[in-house]
Amino acid sequence: MIKIKITLIIVSFSLLACACGQKSDKLKINPTAVRLNNLAIDLSLYMDNNDSAGKAIKFLDSATSIDSNYFLGYYNKLMFLNQLKQYDKAIVTVNNLIRLKPNANDIYWNGGIIYEKIGDTVSSRFYFQKSLTICTKVLDTMNVNNKDYYMLVTNKAIDLIMLGHQTNGNLLLKEVFENQTDSFQKEMIHSFMNRSKSEIIEMVSNRKVQDSKVSVSNQGDF
Repeated sequence: MIKIKITLIIVSFSLLACACGQKSDKLKINPTAVRLNNLAIDLSLYMDNNDSAGKAIKFLDSATSIDSNYFLGYYNKLMFLNQLKQYDKAIVTVNNLIRLKPNANDIYWNGGIIYEKIGDTVSSRFYFQKSLTICTKVLDTMNVNNKDYYMLVTNKAIDLIMLGHQTNGNLLLKEVFENQTDSFQKEMIHSFMNRSKSEIIEMVSNRKVQDSKVSVSNQGDF
């Protein structure tokens, strides 16, 4: 059985959120690509087994070869590639995700994490800064009553910590924690408070895959 660690708050929020004020046309995904993605999902229960993870990657490679715009196929492939520490291929996958969702802050964040793992701090800083810029730009025009407001403040806070601004990042986390009313989200936010950059990277090193029922057209663009 897969060991479920703390799910990356940036990813879990943005996959369920609607694009910020942007309407996206419903994408028609190739049904064979969807079937291959679902075969990979079936193997997620055995993600700790390298053979199973490798087989899942082959399914997802085929899915994204059939449909080069299949966001969910790339997203799930990234999870398995990280599991096998195939970081060079993971970076290629991140850049395909960015091609499809250029304004999704969480994708740049994932790129930053991967570059940190391979020791390329120059590239990681660029990706974290890009994520921060997107969050800040959206927050500048977003009403505090927007359902996504506190999620984006949390993302911004984590970006700041990853860029070395721990004090400012933790002040934002404290603010969003005190104003959050949802108990689950409150617990998740608390788990990131007063953590170092290296601790956060360790916390989010294992993430869940998403099945084809998640609406690609509604995945976050911020």
